[in-house]
Amino acid sequence: AVITNTSLGFEGKLAQVFAKYKTLGAVVCVVENGEISHMYTYGDRDAAGTPITADTMFQVGSISKMVTAMGVMRLVQDQQVLLDQDLSELLGTTVRNASYPDTPITLRQVMTHTAGFRDSSFYNDALLGNARPLAQLFGAKLNRYAFVSGMQPGVKSKYSNFGGGLLGSLLEQVTGESVDDYMSRVLFAPLGIQAAYRGSRIPEDAVVSDLYQMPKKKLLKTVRLAATDTPMDAQLDYTLTAGKLTISAPDLAKLVIALCDGGMYENVRVLDENATVQMRTLQNSIGSVTGNSDQGLCMNIVTDTIVAGRTLYGHGGKANGMLCAAYFD
Repeated sequence: AVITNTSLGFEGKLAQVFAKYKTLGAVVCVVENGEISHMYTYGDRDAAGTPITADTMFQVGSISKMVTAMGVMRLVQDQQVLLDQDLSELLGTTVRNASYPDTPITLRQVMTHTAGFRDSSFYNDALLGNARPLAQLFGAKLNRYAFVSGMQPGVKSKYSNFGGGLLGSLLEQVTGESVDDYMSRVLFAPLGIQAAYRGSRIPEDAVVSDLYQMPKKKLLKTVRLAATDTPMDAQLDYTLTAGKLTISAPDLAKLVIALCDGGMYENVRVLDENATVQMRTLQNSIGSVTGNSDQGLCMNIVTDTIVAGRTLYGHGGKANGMLCAAYFD
């Protein structure tokens, strides 16, 4: 965005940008040297004009994938799973592209969007609460709908929400815990973070922003609505980790700090340094990724585009009128 008044301070410049794009409400956290150095709240969290507060929780869309990847990498560092392991072994159901039956689809491919998955109408049905079991989606009858035609696993990158959602099914299958329970135990609770993937798991006293279309302030999604929540089932829970994480900006900043500082926030370690290094390592011709993914493990690597002369690591999220970003260098 172009700032027309260069005399404005930090908050004034942000307010000008948000006003320009008719933003309903926002929270901005700036992280420096392992802590939040600046925080700014803007606007409202609902059409009634309730002011945004720093602890307002937002559904952050595809940033969910990067956060979930931290949980997956915890399993990797504990040697419970391998990045180049056959996804069939991890999900407990055969996962193969019928056009390439002899080519295993691996966890690394899923985390770099090189597995060849596509977001079919069956995935969209699942988002509405009508999920079909994975065994059915990957079975002979529906297999062709799960994959991009002519895309051999590991060769090219094609963004897939379905693939991001499969990480949640994997966590549940491997650990025997729900996504929310596992991520809370290994990541959120140790860092004092309040976050949830299922709407029903958001604490009753939490402040939550729903999703609106601007500038009409039209409600597009009620985040707390738990009508589509179901009991844990790894065969059916493949939409949660694609984009349903709800978290506040300061709590998300803690995770960004941990990713930047080798797996630690303050004095609490949630990941080994090597795990964070792997996440931000460009996954081109590594292991089962035989081509160029041009990204890390569930992490974008952006050079010179957002900030000149800088390489930034992180992820964005965009859905139902919401736009957010979590990046560090």
